[in-house]
Amino acid sequence: FMYDKELRKQWYQRRVRGDMDVGDLSERFALRERLHCKSYAWFIRNIYPELPLERDLVGSGRWRTDADTCMDTRGGDLTNGKLLYLGPRGEMDKPNINSNRFLMLTNDHRLMGLNYCADSGYADGLQFHPCHMNGGGQAFMYDKELRTIKQGTGKCLTGNSEKSLVLMEECRENDQTQLWTPEFKYY
Repeated sequence: FMYDKELRKQWYQRRVRGDMDVGDLSERFALRERLHCKSYAWFIRNIYPELPLERDLVGSGRWRTDADTCMDTRGGDLTNGKLLYLGPRGEMDKPNINSNRFLMLTNDHRLMGLNYCADSGYADGLQFHPCHMNGGGQAFMYDKELRTIKQGTGKCLTGNSEKSLVLMEECRENDQTQLWTPEFKYY
């Protein structure tokens, strides 16, 4: 897939060395042509359609609030039932090791890691569960002008510093804990 121009940029954004020079790939491009290989984009669209491509995204990477905090998975891959925490923004400039803070918000309203979607239908905080595409607790709408992330309940995604969690709370006008900016914007 590294020979797929469509996905190379998106892949490197998730890695520690996003600016790495991969060298001359002309032999690999020729091999791909000779073997009539399908692209990685084809693989995603036909085999693993749950994983969004860049064109399917509103934003991705590290999401920060105006209150100098950011969404944080606190290590490792997202798994069923894992909470979405709030971390200090100060670490935003460090490499994105283990993709602890790499999240995607899709045009079809999913806030997700690679395999699981955030869901507000559980106890305290947002938890990650298999994506079900039924909306409800897994539907998050981003207002690009207001920079808020809302659900159909009218509540807003909030970085709650007291609990160190990302929660759904009543929307408050110009509340810095509810104003979100993605690292990579696609709008």
